[in-house]
Amino acid sequence: MAGLSLDELYEKFENIYEAVEVMALRARQVTDEQKREIESEISIKTDSEPDVDEFGSIEIDRSALNREFKKFPKPTVVAINEALRDEIEFRYISPEEETPGKEKKEK
Repeated sequence: MAGLSLDELYEKFENIYEAVEVMALRARQVTDEQKREIESEISIKTDSEPDVDEFGSIEIDRSALNREFKKFPKPTVVAINEALRDEIEFRYISPEEETPGKEKKEK
């Protein structure tokens, strides 16, 4: 990602605000994906461990936990790289699609 220029973003998007919005939304998606993966790993590890009734008897080695998990790339870096490689697809939502659950109430 070194040497990122605005000209590259102008080639891919209509304006810089659109680029920032699209990449921010994609970064949030990447964050959610990473959270789900971490939570699934945690649930697998806790299911395999014996049940303990009292929390006081559990000792947590925080440094071991940090070493145990794999490192994820930063979501913003992933989003920028995907945008520059044209891997992000987006479209504008019409006003009808924007509020699917809201119906006009008649009095």
